[in-house]
Amino acid sequence: MTNEIIIQWIMDLIMFFLLYLIVTMNLNFMYGYTGIPHFGISLSVAGGGYVVGALSGRILRWWYNVYPELDFMYENGKITDQINLYLAHDPATGIGLFLFMVVLSLVLNACLGYIVSRPAIRLTGSYLIIVLIGMAEAVRVIGMNYYPLVGGTFWVHVPDAFAWMGSFRRGGYLLIAGLLTLGVFLLLQSLSTSPLARVVKAIRENPVSAECVGKDVVGLRTRIVVLCSALTSMAGVLYGFYIHAVLSTSYTRATWTFYPWLMFMVGGVGNNMGATVGTFIFITLRRLIIFYKHSIEAYVPFQVQWLEQIMIGVMLLLIIIFRPQGLIPERPTKMRGLNYQQVEEEIREKGIKVPEKQVKREDTIIKRLLRK
Repeated sequence: MTNEIIIQWIMDLIMFFLLYLIVTMNLNFMYGYTGIPHFGISLSVAGGGYVVGALSGRILRWWYNVYPELDFMYENGKITDQINLYLAHDPATGIGLFLFMVVLSLVLNACLGYIVSRPAIRLTGSYLIIVLIGMAEAVRVIGMNYYPLVGGTFWVHVPDAFAWMGSFRRGGYLLIAGLLTLGVFLLLQSLSTSPLARVVKAIRENPVSAECVGKDVVGLRTRIVVLCSALTSMAGVLYGFYIHAVLSTSYTRATWTFYPWLMFMVGGVGNNMGATVGTFIFITLRRLIIFYKHSIEAYVPFQVQWLEQIMIGVMLLLIIIFRPQGLIPERPTKMRGLNYQQVEEEIREKGIKVPEKQVKREDTIIKRLLRK
């Protein structure tokens, strides 16, 4: 029994790592590369979840003609159980439904990202942050109060599209989620080493200068938000199929906005490896606290349910004080297809002096702590 619990904990850890890695990488590309402080990233996650919760059950109910006389929302559990019986022997329909939900979520959330960003992207700083937070909250409030969408403050069951896998269902779904996450990582990594990365970094550093040399700052920012909003929605789709339910109250600012911000701040802003490392550290620590907090309840001088928030706050303070650049600081990005050594030699041949590389040794955290 102990081994089963450990295996279950490891699988949950991997799954939540994959979900948050999708969100963190897209947030890092928007802010770390383009300079867009998207504090409404939970909007895209909720958008993906709402697509799955609102449409997957209704589509399969029509496809299998399951209890057409019943109200879908009030008899959702009964209808979904019957649908799962069909899906257990129909892998083609399950796979087709999953792929359709992924594609539909990408399209709808790209449109939602355009609607959100177009009127607000010209704003800067605090004004843009307030607008994005407000729009994310508006979508969450709609989901909580419009019952036919995903059940309001209750929930809506999601059909098990991979019920045909049987006992291998959890492992197979982890593999599928891992492949999708790897695809997102490779896409964003490819973009970060393309000429687009140089343009968006120039916009991040000085949008006025970029606009003076003919770059469409508003258009590029809008495209980045549209792309990242679509990719982020995949986390909502995967999460809905993983827990077999969509609950509107679970898409909070803390869970799907502030946590991803803390993750890529821990790992390092402006690089995908930093986002990956920060996400893994944060998710591992959080899952350990959730799993073991009742075991150490007798040893903490406060109520154990606050342990997670306290540990997260302490982590944020330590990072800001001792490692504000993150565990993996941003470094100059090398563009694909450009031979830097050859370019440097050509510059020297023209008589232009190239500054020598200087290796600057940084103080360790221990030295900085002792000095303080």
